[in-house]
Amino acid sequence: MTTPFTLKNLFSAEKITNLRDNFGFQRFSDEELTERLQKTFSDYIIAALTEIADGQQNTQKIYIEASYHIDKARKLLEYMPHPAGKMSYRLATMLDTLNKLVEGSDNFATERASRFMEKNLVRHMRDIWIANTSTPFHSGGDGTGRNPRDFILECFKNAGDTYPEIAWFNEVDYTIADLLIKSIKR
Repeated sequence: MTTPFTLKNLFSAEKITNLRDNFGFQRFSDEELTERLQKTFSDYIIAALTEIADGQQNTQKIYIEASYHIDKARKLLEYMPHPAGKMSYRLATMLDTLNKLVEGSDNFATERASRFMEKNLVRHMRDIWIANTSTPFHSGGDGTGRNPRDFILECFKNAGDTYPEIAWFNEVDYTIADLLIKSIKR
């Protein structure tokens, strides 16, 4: 018999109260805000822990295998008329990113800000923001120090404290948070 994975509690009652006070969240009760934030982070944390469990060496093997096939497809589509030629360019960009990942030579904190999982996490955080405040998510804030970027950073700090093995939470800074917010369609 297996036991299902349960997410650690990311936000204590005190942290939830601080979030509500700092950002003016009055529409959700403490319990509802806690539940929504837990649900928001659950998919991302499970995926990140799975990536960690797979191990870097296993992941690099997959990247190497994928780069071979991507390069082959890129060469087949190269110099073809639109849209195939455009696909060739996109595949070349993907191949370049995979090669950087295999080499491990670059810091990908900014590039990770454009991954689907990170965007999806921020989309759910946007929904919480919009449900609790009249300040638009893509604005710089409401002039009282309440802004979506600080909300994201505070939530990521809490998640990083609870799951220190997921280093990305602690790598997100103002620049990456702004990129994440801009990457979400209005």
